[in-house]
Amino acid sequence: MKNKTIVEHFRKHFFPYILIIAVIISGGFSYYRFMIKYDYLVGYEGVCDQAVEKCFIGCEDDACTTEYYYTKMQKYEPDLFTECGVDITDCENANVCLLNDRDCSITFCDEKTKTGDEECTSSVKKSDTQGDENNPDSLNVDTTLQDNTNNNK
Repeated sequence: MKNKTIVEHFRKHFFPYILIIAVIISGGFSYYRFMIKYDYLVGYEGVCDQAVEKCFIGCEDDACTTEYYYTKMQKYEPDLFTECGVDITDCENANVCLLNDRDCSITFCDEKTKTGDEECTSSVKKSDTQGDENNPDSLNVDTTLQDNTNNNK
């Protein structure tokens, strides 16, 4: 009689038991991935030169009295940690995609990439920044972006 009530109990409560087991397995896998292997992408604001690139505009305070310009960076955490250590604030390598980076991307501002209340700097003209033979102070800047999203996989 006792065995029959146990079987009936599991038949009645089958879904909650499966759900609890699934949550425990999912939590364990997530803990292993994020806390032990550090297997995730980090998103942050990268440095952007508005004279050369089309940047996002950010405000340092609520009144927006001081603006700054940024790109949206995304890097694989182990690569970022190897290049910069714990603090990426003053790390030059955090603002570029290096050849050995896995899953690295830099997003510049345009109508497709901006969301909600984000603003972009005005468009950059190549003639303003490149190749003026009469002006020795003109910049010769390569604005192409190296996309390393599929490297080293």
